[in-house]
Amino acid sequence: MIKDYLSHIFIRKIKNNIQKLFFYFVFVSLIFALSNLKNLFAFAQSLKEILTPPISSIVYDRNGKVIGYLYKDQFRLYAKYEEIPPFVIKALIATEDERFFKHGGIDLKGIARAAFENLKNLKIKQGGSTITQQLVKMVFLSPKRTISRKLKEIVLAQEIEKKLSKKDILELYLNYAYFGEGAYGIKTAAWVYFGKDLKNLTLPEAALLIGLIRAPAYYNPFRHPEKAIKRRNIVLTNMYKLGFINLIEYTKAVSSPLGILKKPNHPKNRGYILDYIKKKLKALLYDDLVIYQGGLKIYTTVDLRLQNLAQNYLKNYVNKLAKKHNISDLQGAAFGINKKGQILFMVGGKDYKETQFNRVYQAKRPIGSTIKPFIYLEALKRNFNYTTLLADTPISFKLTNNRFWTPLNYEKRFHGPIKLKNALIYSINVATIHLALDLGPGDVYQVLRKYGFVKKYFDLSYVLGACQSNLWNLLRNYEVFANKGIIYEPYIIEEIKNFEGKTVYKHKLASIVMENPRNIKKILPLLAAITKYGTAKRLKYLWRYFPVYGKTGTTNAFRDTYFVGWTPKFLMGIWIGRDSYKSLWKGATGGNTAAPLWGLIAKKIYFLL
Repeated sequence: MIKDYLSHIFIRKIKNNIQKLFFYFVFVSLIFALSNLKNLFAFAQSLKEILTPPISSIVYDRNGKVIGYLYKDQFRLYAKYEEIPPFVIKALIATEDERFFKHGGIDLKGIARAAFENLKNLKIKQGGSTITQQLVKMVFLSPKRTISRKLKEIVLAQEIEKKLSKKDILELYLNYAYFGEGAYGIKTAAWVYFGKDLKNLTLPEAALLIGLIRAPAYYNPFRHPEKAIKRRNIVLTNMYKLGFINLIEYTKAVSSPLGILKKPNHPKNRGYILDYIKKKLKALLYDDLVIYQGGLKIYTTVDLRLQNLAQNYLKNYVNKLAKKHNISDLQGAAFGINKKGQILFMVGGKDYKETQFNRVYQAKRPIGSTIKPFIYLEALKRNFNYTTLLADTPISFKLTNNRFWTPLNYEKRFHGPIKLKNALIYSINVATIHLALDLGPGDVYQVLRKYGFVKKYFDLSYVLGACQSNLWNLLRNYEVFANKGIIYEPYIIEEIKNFEGKTVYKHKLASIVMENPRNIKKILPLLAAITKYGTAKRLKYLWRYFPVYGKTGTTNAFRDTYFVGWTPKFLMGIWIGRDSYKSLWKGATGGNTAAPLWGLIAKKIYFLL
């Protein structure tokens, strides 16, 4: 299905060679002489498809709000003839080609009239080109005025009139036309200048836009409002003279203000979410031509409200911390999904304009103690329980070159025997190392390998999160706790429709059963206790509103801080660190740095879902 659509779009490349197309017209004209009307209609439809311009794709959030647009070179929202208000058509005909419905592509009377006016004024004052000729010039020819170009224009205009209906020609013309401010097509112009859908344009607004076609920069209403009003009123006058509007409509329209926005709408085509969607689209469709010029409608799982809220909270929070600790390159990331793996928001950094690097999935860093729940889950699956005593005593490992690794606890002290539940709740490093030795390093390796935290190489430091991962993978794996042993692959694209409105992709929910629900039930009280009185006790206040589970993480030398957790409605991961991999400040932890931001965002978004 997708391949068929790709080949359909590829046909448009024929536009790049006018000579071939010219002979193509001649050839098919001979065929038409021997064909029936049904075949003629079929060719007319295919010709219209060939002539259809590049169309921007639109990305929607889960609530139908536009996240942004995907396009290259030309930003164009396509309007079918039925979408175009009648007074837009009348304004165009009155201004550009009043005999449009009477000629066959070339208007000899119009040419004679223009020649007379130009001769009388001794300069080019009027053009004799019809709307069809102008369309030919837009699609195939350069604006350079030569006899050769004009002849080609005349021949092609006549051929197009034979093969396409007048409605098709008007539709194509209004979608090809450039209206200034980066807007290609009448529907685009309505949004750029007025922030409206095409169907909501008023008569004076439509006249203003039609007036821009001749010289978009010269009549630009944002820069030259007086010229724009004068040009608009010329269009309205033409409409009145031809009887397209009555005196009352004319008088009211010419006295109307411009009504434009304070500044033009410019399409959003970049951002952490849009960049990620482009990446996923390429993985699905493989072709930039379709993505950027195929007029796709892409429906996503993102909630734009949550995306904007998380972005703003993260930026303000990180900037305050940076100012307080005098750190110029402090960064952060926030990632949220629901329990079915639908990506709700993805904030890859504090400001996309400053850096486009997405720290949710592009940054691989040590994950600290966020890895510990997977070790303790393995213990609870065996003969260990909450009160099992773990050794929290000094231990040292000999490395190569007579070096030694001596793991320490955050407080730089030891607790002796410590209950398993307290070792996790208070994130005791050395006790976790002893637990891993009791479980068997080989078995621990298999656990971490199952969740994708390690591949071939393994050492005991990985038990403390020295292995590298990213926030995307970390949150994905925490689904196992939130979903009673099941992981749903996080995804962002729900459905894709092509330009004709046909579904070409529909996401199929994919899940993996990782653990027995009975085992997951054993660890949940510990992950709740972490947020009540453990390393994330700063989140205790949230329990007044909803349950909170999760785990903090801090890496060596205070380089990275994490909190990854969930509520009954969503999962979220927060990371705060520096791209330079330098230390933050002494005492920075997941509990006092990442968790508070998690709480701010969680409290706000919980009641929006």
